[in-house]
Amino acid sequence: MNEAFLALTAIGTGLVCYAARNLFHGDECPEHVPTPGIEVRTLADVSRHWHKALSGDVVKLCDMAVLWREREAENGAPPLPRPSFKHAEIDRFFSDMVEKRRTVKGPRRVIIVRLLKMLDEEGDCPSVVRRNEKDAENKYPEETFSLLATIPLYRHTLSVAAKCAARVRQEVMLPNILIISLAHDIGKIPSYHDRLYSTGDHPLISLIVLEKIPEYAALTDRAELDRIIREHHTLKPKDQLTDLLKHCDQEARKEELGVLIGEVIDRDKASAHVGGVPPIKPVPLATGKKPAEKAAKAREEEREHPLGEIEPGEFPDNVKLKLPDWFDADALLAALKQRINRLDDGARGPRWVAVSTNHGVVYAHPDGLWAAVKDVCGKDPAILAADADEGARRNLLYTLVWELSKARNAIATDLVAAKYYTTQATVVPGSGKGFNALLVPFRVEAFGETDSSLDEKKPSRLRQMVREIRPKQLEVETCVI
Repeated sequence: MNEAFLALTAIGTGLVCYAARNLFHGDECPEHVPTPGIEVRTLADVSRHWHKALSGDVVKLCDMAVLWREREAENGAPPLPRPSFKHAEIDRFFSDMVEKRRTVKGPRRVIIVRLLKMLDEEGDCPSVVRRNEKDAENKYPEETFSLLATIPLYRHTLSVAAKCAARVRQEVMLPNILIISLAHDIGKIPSYHDRLYSTGDHPLISLIVLEKIPEYAALTDRAELDRIIREHHTLKPKDQLTDLLKHCDQEARKEELGVLIGEVIDRDKASAHVGGVPPIKPVPLATGKKPAEKAAKAREEEREHPLGEIEPGEFPDNVKLKLPDWFDADALLAALKQRINRLDDGARGPRWVAVSTNHGVVYAHPDGLWAAVKDVCGKDPAILAADADEGARRNLLYTLVWELSKARNAIATDLVAAKYYTTQATVVPGSGKGFNALLVPFRVEAFGETDSSLDEKKPSRLRQMVREIRPKQLEVETCVI
């Protein structure tokens, strides 16, 4: 019995020793063969690259790989000469965002420098264009467009690029961020859009310009960068980088309008102080033909009713914004009241934007409410910039409509779903042929009136145009926008 026990003990001890040997002496195993296609670097090799590149700086783990990637192509190549720029702002931007950034190198650095040179040489042109009917800037009123036209393209572009770069959390993404932000409006340069504007709007022309840069055409992720630039004015960006570019573009416009409007106000005050000289208004640019106006007129002629068709496509969820400082529920309702049952001349005759009914509801078209907002906002830059940004305009209207509901019980909320601010309704004219429209339903009491008092102010022509409005909510229990 004792001999059997000793034998088992010896065997067990041997197995333990064998396992321990394999555990603590793994370096004696055969050398690992790397998987084909997988990059293998020793820590000693990588650390030398990091040390040389960083020169004592702190580096994040997420940025380490970029310090040796593409390094092989750079070994032995002489350092790129520092470009010169005639605009001090562009020179400072290059120094801060390119020259001092360790991740901006190789082909992407070449692309960024090419874009900066384009802006330096031809970027003194206006930062807004509207020669193609697809351009979002067609939606700016003449006065707003003229103000923004005083901002040179290079200055607007640098502002957008700086805002985008400030939001970069991973240094490795900076080169691509700089490329898309510096290139997003490059198609506005006159020498490009004069030749290419028949092709499309400025984002598309920007891509055509980029394609002629060999280093850009050879990028492996070029398709992704193309899509971001092409879609930076879309209502619903599909990814974070496109949303970032769109957001920074909007922020730059708000800041520009804020400064410009402040200058106009100061100039008007100075003129009045000197001797009652009429306020100075920005001079509209000579843009030759106005395709936007022609297109608007063509669309007007195609309409079968005064409000136009419901816009197709999917819209992003509305987002509640911070209430503007200028918001005054009574002032906004008063401005909208002036438009109730009023007919204005349009390209195809009279048009209405707000009409009363005999069941306690005033239906307002979003355009009519937006016009009232502009009457009382005191030239708020965010409102003026939103003229060319449908998403921002929807969010602002959504915020204001629900605030009016809370502050003055002004909205017929039983007709509007929680995430929206309009209801789909059928407008029935005197001819009996109804059409669908998205309208904001206001309670008639919010205007200090009754159905009958408002009906007395309704022109006979309007009675023929709108015999009845039937909310779809009551029919199908759904609400859309």
